[in-house]
Amino acid sequence: MPDEALVGADVSEASGVCLLTVYGVLGTRSAPQLDPVLRKQLLDRGRVLVDVSRLDLASTAVLASFPAALAATGGWPASRMVLVSRGGPVVEAMRQAGRHREVPVAGDIAEGLTLLGRRPARVRRTTDLPPGPDAAPFARLLLRSVCEDWNIPSDVVDRAAIVANELVSNAVQHTLGPGELALAHSRRGLWIAVRDGSSARPVLTAEAEGLGLRAVAELSRTWGVTPMGSGKSVWALVDDGPA
Repeated sequence: MPDEALVGADVSEASGVCLLTVYGVLGTRSAPQLDPVLRKQLLDRGRVLVDVSRLDLASTAVLASFPAALAATGGWPASRMVLVSRGGPVVEAMRQAGRHREVPVAGDIAEGLTLLGRRPARVRRTTDLPPGPDAAPFARLLLRSVCEDWNIPSDVVDRAAIVANELVSNAVQHTLGPGELALAHSRRGLWIAVRDGSSARPVLTAEAEGLGLRAVAELSRTWGVTPMGSGKSVWALVDDGPA
């Protein structure tokens, strides 16, 4: 299927909720056109049904546009989005890729309205971090606010706040600075990731003591580094049960 430009998106109402009907071909050229449309409706309305029954798919990679827009506009519970279609390439690919756990898919508008009221299996929020020494305090405040929205126990929040602080502080100290903080929660636990513009991988040595990566390793179930197109993402998974 050719990677064509997005044909269009119409906005209407469905039981007091924004209904965004998208049609055309979703691919690498059209996804950047769809992203601001999704974000505007999520920011303006909070709850959005996206009818994708007339939307074809040129690349499964661009399915990330839906959860990315949701996370960037606050995610659950402030921003809620459900894709609606009885079938078709978009919803089938969302299910196969597991992205329906973050952006649910419904067979019709009635089911979509119901799913808007339910917390998804995976919730996520992303935000740009300020440069310099303000980054770590900002990250801690954001994490506590997000965890309150997600009803995460206070002892988990305390551990996660230390992890977030050390990941961000490490980026400030050893790279050009953190660019983005991403937080997610699912049945696996609380996921914290800090993206920066350096390709240098942090190393936890046997001699490391105190805070820094040692604290990240001790307070999380696992942690790691994911190379990005520009830089990397250093992440940690914190259990949401007792320490």
